[in-house]
Amino acid sequence: MFCLGAGVAFLPAMPCARAQVLAQKNWAGSGVSSEVWWKRAVFYRIDPTKFQDSTGTGKGDLAGITQRLDYLQALGVDAVIVETAPGGGKATLLPTGDAGAAFDTLVRDAVGRHLRVLVDLGAPASQQSDAQYVQMARGWLNQGAAGIFVPTPALEKIDGGAHIALLLQQLRALTNSFPGERVLIADGAAQQQDVMLQNGLAKYAELTASAPLGAAAGGVAPTVAVLREEWMSALGDTRGGDASADAEPAAKPARGHGERRHESTSRSQTAGNPLLMAVRMPAVADPAQRLAMERALAVMLLASRSAVLLDYGQELGLEMAGTNRPLMQWTPTNVTRTPAPPTDAQAAAAGAGYKSFQPYVRPLPKNLFPAPVMPVVEEADLPTPEKIAAMPGFTAGEIDPAMVAPNGASASVVTETYEPLSLLNLYKQLIRLHHDNATVRSGAQTVLNRDDVGALVWVRRAPANSRTSSTVVVACNLSGRPVVLTDLGGVALNSMRSLLQPAPRDLLKVEPGAVVVGETK
Repeated sequence: MFCLGAGVAFLPAMPCARAQVLAQKNWAGSGVSSEVWWKRAVFYRIDPTKFQDSTGTGKGDLAGITQRLDYLQALGVDAVIVETAPGGGKATLLPTGDAGAAFDTLVRDAVGRHLRVLVDLGAPASQQSDAQYVQMARGWLNQGAAGIFVPTPALEKIDGGAHIALLLQQLRALTNSFPGERVLIADGAAQQQDVMLQNGLAKYAELTASAPLGAAAGGVAPTVAVLREEWMSALGDTRGGDASADAEPAAKPARGHGERRHESTSRSQTAGNPLLMAVRMPAVADPAQRLAMERALAVMLLASRSAVLLDYGQELGLEMAGTNRPLMQWTPTNVTRTPAPPTDAQAAAAGAGYKSFQPYVRPLPKNLFPAPVMPVVEEADLPTPEKIAAMPGFTAGEIDPAMVAPNGASASVVTETYEPLSLLNLYKQLIRLHHDNATVRSGAQTVLNRDDVGALVWVRRAPANSRTSSTVVVACNLSGRPVVLTDLGGVALNSMRSLLQPAPRDLLKVEPGAVVVGETK
């Protein structure tokens, strides 16, 4: 199968041209925007076996992801990365048979929701399987995948950096040969000091995932100072716009007490391509401290100018227990309720079929009150609230106890959706700001040193070519006492309004564990 050029566009669409719909009108990268779609996109990585079960067997599948596309669209992500090899091993999901048909349906339905679907290839079986690895990538791209994610750390366990760089070169040439702005992403989080590998990542990968922020050692959350330095190091140049050597430095504001502007022009190890930022939720025992850290990491992640990588359940704060990642937690019990049997009237209506004659029923007098309608009370087989009926759980079958999230009852989609200050609703608002707010997307950044009060504070100023003149102030309080925002380098705090809802009563007083994102002129 091969694709013909534009000169024969009148011919029926070939399967390999299916991905043309991935760059629709008004989408980033369609020609309307000068920026490619993936440069600041939010990617959502899914293990299909643990995300949603569509068959009731207790094991997730591709059709389950299709069922949850409305949730992903409401969350605001741009693309989904489907893992074909859970745990980073050999691929168990291949673009053939039922998997190929299910993926085809997933891509088609995702396009209607302005979502792209990429594939995480996993690691090849051995050094000698490069041809099969590239051929597998070709198969997924033929199925309409918008790009390929290469788990570099898994490949490092098989071979050295020079060989991986050669493989990346082949994959980049492959993605470039397909229409629809396909993207090659590499996971550079655990890369070694191999010069050939660094050069290969910089030259061939269009996005390289950074080491995750917030990784805790021994279950202890990193200090504010460590987290701030780690974040600034990952971001590299924070002067605004693209992190390029010829970028013009932002104007220096008047410095307040304790302020330190981050002016480093250092780069990450993969300097040649934009970063894909990620976080790792630390397994902190104290629930209040953990929630504060989760909020801070969410703001640091989505208020950056980089592309963003989320793992399924991250927006809920799911705890990843041991080596086994939990199931996506949709409801507190995560088991789909058994539907109530139909009433006699419903059964009769369903079996009535077509009727040629409908008897006339005389309407009630207008002055007669209608009979009261009594509420229908369903006897559920599970102790779950009625609002869960619209959001079925993971499965209708049995759930493996080892896959149940320890905090699943409190960290579920239903629970978080109906809580205004939940982590899920914070992620939804931050993703919108990441997409729509020009200052958050590409403004110059000033990081303030507030380590002494246990807070992360930074200021983003509008880019020079922006139509807005707003300044965004971000503060994350990781301490156990309130933090008052004062002296932020000449920023007019008296006119600040909150960009998050519900807005706190006092934007200048950040409560313990809270985050503030405000806009001021």
